[in-house]
Order: sequence, then structure tokens, then C-alpha cells
Amino acid sequence: MINLRQTFVFAALLAAVSLPLQARQLPATPGAPAPVTFAPGDLFVSLEYGEVLWFGADGMLRRVLPQTWPGTAEAMAFDTVGNLYVSRWCNDPFCTAEFGRVERYNNLGLPLGKVPATFDCSPRSIVFDAAGATYVGQAGCRKSILKFVPGQVEPTEFLAQEENEGVFWMDLAADGCTMFYTSMGPHVKRYDVCSGTQLSDFNAEGLPGGVTHDVRVLPDGGVLVSSGEVIARLNSAGVLTQTYAVPPEEPALWVGFDFTDNGTAFWVGNYHNSNLHKFNLATGAHLANISVGTPSNSIIAVKVAR
Repeated sequence: MINLRQTFVFAALLAAVSLPLQARQLPATPGAPAPVTFAPGDLFVSLEYGEVLWFGADGMLRRVLPQTWPGTAEAMAFDTVGNLYVSRWCNDPFCTAEFGRVERYNNLGLPLGKVPATFDCSPRSIVFDAAGATYVGQAGCRKSILKFVPGQVEPTEFLAQEENEGVFWMDLAADGCTMFYTSMGPHVKRYDVCSGTQLSDFNAEGLPGGVTHDVRVLPDGGVLVSSGEVIARLNSAGVLTQTYAVPPEEPALWVGFDFTDNGTAFWVGNYHNSNLHKFNLATGAHLANISVGTPSNSIIAVKVAR
């Protein structure tokens, strides 16, 4: 069955194909040499139609990472040695090729091919833990969390409870067991990956945006979550304490985000117009914005190199 998300992605792909080549490829800014390797503060943006944009910490486009595996570009993650992982969904509404893969790049931005693992379908969020295991959330089909352990042939599967969709974005708490995740609903959900147990929702009261996307666990035990038209901060008790927004003349559907400046600020993508915005975490002050130069409804995830 074709869901709304697949249809919308297909429409975005068709729109991208209709663009002039120079608009799709986004060549690096003249006079701005690409760094040899990913540098701390560099910003990476994944797009609906498959590309990943590499910006310097100064906000200048460095290059477009070459795509060697078909599909949309979804969530991203860095491993401990600085390789970048990008989850990909099928690039047609019928998923006639494959249901999804994870592609990998080294810290030079060169493709290393797909990760040798298969997924039920629609791999999305990627999380590495301190012990070397990799977790991948699946947004479709079985809508589960898969745990890959080095040396273990088959992954461990956790059938996490869904809300409106499967496991979209997730983040592992400092205890190494509590996986916070979102499922396109008004709640931040939790699953204990050590005991294989579904936990209660983190927030008892639904978020004002109503449609949760990216989520990050904060040092104080709270979380930051993008949710529809707002970005919400919840304290360790799951209570809403702060929201972040740009002026109302810019309608927003906030999607992926990541922290920079030692965790004092964060960049977040606006799906509606493909702008990036930077906010101060503590004060909520709007610090900067970048127009990535792509069509509306194209930004998915944002990642900052450490």
C-alpha cells in the first residue's frame, strides 16, 4: 500500500528532477575551497531527493556528497571515527527496487558504499552507543528498532509501540538503555533496549505542535523535540518548559536538528521553505539562518560534525 509519505516523497523527487542541473547540484561557492576532511562545526543537510549538502561552519556550501545508492536521504549519524551514515528510502512510490539502505561516507566526504545490512523497510534514525552497537529505527513495515552488534550476524529487534507512524527519530539516554523516540504524534515515546520493555510516554500532555520529529536527550535529563510549528523543550519530568520559533511570517514544519557551540545552540531545518535556523538553547534567541537554495519541502535532517 502506498502511504501519504511515499506519495509526497515521489512528488518532491519529480519536482527536483524538473530543476535545472545547476540548481540540483549546488556547486561549491567560488573561491571557497573544500576542506580536506570534515571539520568541527561543519553542517550537513539531507534532502528528500537524495543529496547531502556539506556546509562549512561559516555557512558556505563546500560540496554535495556524491550519491552512489538510490533513494531519498533521511537521517544521518557520525560514528566514533568520523564516518557519516545516511539512511535512504526507496525513490519511487511503489518501492520496486529496495525498501531502504544505509549509505556511508568517510571523513573526506567520499562514499564507502552501503552498509551490509538489510532492513524490513524505511530505515530512518541511526544511533551509536558507547559499547559499539548501532541502532536503526524503521519508519515503515514492522516499524521496529534494530540493534546491530559487531560480530553478531542477525540484529536484535525491538517492537516499539507506534503512535501515528513507526520509529522516526530517536536518541539514547546516558544510561545506555532508555531509547527516546518519536512516531509522528504528540508524544515523545520511550523503550528500554536493555530489558526489551516498552516504557511510558515521556510527556503526559501532548506537545503543542502535535507532530513529533527529531528528538535529543539533554544533559539535565530533559529533551528537545521538533514538533510541527514549534520546537519544544521538556524538563526531566516531561513537562513543557520552553518553545522556540521564528516570526509568524515564516510558516514552519520543523524537522531535523543538531547542536553546535558546545551544546549551547542548535541548527534546525524548516521543511516548508528549506531554510536552516540557529537558536540559543537557553534563551531561545534566534541567532542565524541559512537558505540552502533547494526547493521547499526538501530538508529532512541536520547534522553537525564534532
